[in-house]
Amino acid sequence: MKKHITGLFGLALLLAAASAQAQIAQTIQVAIPFPFVTAGQTMPAADYSLQITRDSGLVILSSITGKSAAQITTKDYRPKEVEKSYLRFQRYGNTWVLKEVTLGGMAQVLPMGKVERQLAQVNPSRQQTLMALVNAH
Repeated sequence: MKKHITGLFGLALLLAAASAQAQIAQTIQVAIPFPFVTAGQTMPAADYSLQITRDSGLVILSSITGKSAAQITTKDYRPKEVEKSYLRFQRYGNTWVLKEVTLGGMAQVLPMGKVERQLAQVNPSRQQTLMALVNAH
C-alpha cells in the first residue's frame, strides 16, 4: 500500500511539472520612470522585465535593482486593441498603482490589494489614468 501511495504521489508531481512546462510565458522589457505600487509594495522607478503567463494569470515584475513582485491576475480580452501592448497605471493622490498589463489585446488585470484600497479611500476624487506603451520581446 505504501508503494502504491508513493507511486501516485510521484505521478502527481510529474503531471504538475509537465503542466507547468506547458504554460508559455511571455516577457517584455519596459522602463518605468516613476515609483509605483503593485502587489502591496512600492516599486522604484527602474527598467523592468515583466513575465506574463497567460494560462495561470501570473505576472512577475523584476527590476534591474533586484526588487521583484508577483501577482495573480484576471484576464480581460480587448478585441479592439489586438495590436496594442501597454501598462495601465491609476493615480491616487501622489501615488501611481499598476492596474493592468495588456499584450496584444489580452489584458491581465491586477486586483486591488490592501495598500491599493487604502490609497483609493484616501484619495478617491483625484484619480488619473496613465497608459505607457511597451514593446513586447
